[in-house]
Amino acid sequence: MEYAGSYALFNYRLVDPHLPPTPSNLRLIRAFEHGLDPSSSEAGFVLVHVDMALHSGPLVSACLSTLTSLTTRSRPALNTALSSLTSTLKSINHSMETMWTRSRPREYTSFRTFIFGITAQSMFPSGVVYEGVGPDPEKPVSFRGESGANDSMIPLVDNLVGVPMPDTPLTKILLDFRQYRPSNHREFLGWVRGRAEGEGLKGWAVGLEGEQEEEEEEGLSESRGLWLMVLNQVRDFRWRHWCFAREYILKRTSHPTATGGSPIVTWLPNQLQAVLAEMVRLYEMFGGDEGGLGEEVRDIMDLVRRQQETLRKEVGKFCEERGVSSPTE
Repeated sequence: MEYAGSYALFNYRLVDPHLPPTPSNLRLIRAFEHGLDPSSSEAGFVLVHVDMALHSGPLVSACLSTLTSLTTRSRPALNTALSSLTSTLKSINHSMETMWTRSRPREYTSFRTFIFGITAQSMFPSGVVYEGVGPDPEKPVSFRGESGANDSMIPLVDNLVGVPMPDTPLTKILLDFRQYRPSNHREFLGWVRGRAEGEGLKGWAVGLEGEQEEEEEEGLSESRGLWLMVLNQVRDFRWRHWCFAREYILKRTSHPTATGGSPIVTWLPNQLQAVLAEMVRLYEMFGGDEGGLGEEVRDIMDLVRRQQETLRKEVGKFCEERGVSSPTE
């Protein structure tokens, strides 16, 4: 069961259709274990993802406003859009944070096995034959399991702000996940990436495309600070995701693969480290602590540096325990 069409985003109903889709007014349609009980960990797990997706409208709007500011080269409009984008991402992260109370870590493994999928899972070493289905009904196939990596919100922001991912096998898995998104999501994300890269959004927004006009300089520091704040919310999302993986999975099972078939220890850190590295790179290009971006940004970057080291140690520890190679080796 993939993420959007069956497991999460098309898998809820409203208790009272006249009321808004608040957590108390949402129920699952399909479940594996006890998910039809709204107080269960399975229901909590799925509906937290639905809660996050409820912010997708404002997220898309903020991204489009950012691209519009690029077309008009309006720095005030850019800063307004980046501020809106930051606020929306904060709301998404707030929804994500409720996972701790709505889905208990000790109960996740009871329904996790149902969403493993086929790809890279030891129980399906040769794939699965779906008899009488498809153009070659005798040919084994291998599908990835349900994964939050199939969601489109954080990848949308990645594409907008141009987070560079490392050239590793883990990133190749990230690219493979794209084909599990709805086709219109893939088309939109590709369009955003093409516009942002083709028209040089990052270079103009943070002043890396050459000399800035004098009238732009007043807002350039604000743009740089807001750009880092957007990246900080992406970092926050990915850090929380790593914390969930650590507490819900790594401390409770030695199974080496995640539900989407990616390596459980190294997969999430691959993307998280990329965001941390991009923040450090840009902050240093902006002049570091002497760049005049303010105390809030300085505090953010102190946290980023600490998390880089913490993540390196945690990934190394879990890799050593499981006898797998650390990506830092």
